[in-house]
Amino acid sequence: MEFFTHITFFATAQGLFLSCVLLFLRRGSRLANGLLAGLVLLYSLWMAEFAAYFTRYLYEVPHLMFVTVGFPLLFGPLLLFYVQTLEGKRKSIHSRDVWHFLPFVVHTIYYIPFFLQSSEAKSMGLQQLQNVEVPPSFSESFFINESIKFLHLLVYLAIVYRSYRPFGKQDLPPVLSNLGNRWLKQLLLALGLFLLFDLSHLLSISLFHYDYLFGMAKAVLLSGTFAIYYLGYSTIRQPEITTGVFEEERPKKSYQKSSLKPSQARQYLDQLLHKMEKETLYLQEDLKLNNLAAELDISTHHLSQVLNEHLGKSFSDFINGYRIKHAQTLLVDPAYYQHTILSIAFDSGFSNKASFNAAFKKHTGQTPSAFRKANQVV
Repeated sequence: MEFFTHITFFATAQGLFLSCVLLFLRRGSRLANGLLAGLVLLYSLWMAEFAAYFTRYLYEVPHLMFVTVGFPLLFGPLLLFYVQTLEGKRKSIHSRDVWHFLPFVVHTIYYIPFFLQSSEAKSMGLQQLQNVEVPPSFSESFFINESIKFLHLLVYLAIVYRSYRPFGKQDLPPVLSNLGNRWLKQLLLALGLFLLFDLSHLLSISLFHYDYLFGMAKAVLLSGTFAIYYLGYSTIRQPEITTGVFEEERPKKSYQKSSLKPSQARQYLDQLLHKMEKETLYLQEDLKLNNLAAELDISTHHLSQVLNEHLGKSFSDFINGYRIKHAQTLLVDPAYYQHTILSIAFDSGFSNKASFNAAFKKHTGQTPSAFRKANQVV
């Protein structure tokens, strides 16, 4: 057995162990842990069959052939449900969610005739697939089948990416907390890597047929191996993943080595508040931490310390708090009734409507349009 299959089987064992730990964990969100356990478990089993194909273990139990072939159709829904649970949008799995699993059900039904074949027929089919001297001809249905699974996962990754903005612009606050957002990046990168190699595998079969097949197939397997090891490493480094608690970040380390004295910090805070309220610097669209520190003639480190320790806010939350108050004033001002939400967003220091809506809802619990409608004097 080749070296890379040894690594793959070890990764599969790690994935199975990780899924069991998550499934039986008593702390944190049981639903989030269960969904993540399901995703890791299915991914590990799919990878195990893939590895067994190359090691010829499938000849020992031919009825296991293609048992996990439809599992990639479950990766997307489980990922979406998991992230929705982290964000607080999902408390359980409902009957209306069944449509997410219909592609997997249809795919399984499609393979029933193959599953009902005898072990001898399956072994013969396996020999034909692995006969390099007489390459098999891949049918059109094979490419359609594999393409559907690729596009299915791609669509779900796109939905998660658009909904939760893990790689959003700097001025666009993430929907999840920083910890949850960082973990989502890791999940998407791991699945994205798998998807990239899967596409390469599919194209290699189409363009180069069989000679190139095994090389790219092994690349797919290695990408899956990397993903399992990476997820395991991430859960060790970030215990919040196993507790399922992402709503609150861990307190930041105190500035023990900082040279900033309490009296000086209070002075900086007074200067900061005076500057913001009298000169309305928050209306500057491109205002950054270093720009504000330069205005106050203090270091960015000290300014960040003042914000964190004395106000309990990040720079973006501090600035957006002023901007939202300004926007609220404009939204209820009769002189601005004819102004659009986007126009008011720009007048309040925001660079785009999306970041304005996200910040407004975070600070007020309402969308700008709902706030205007509720407070507008007719």
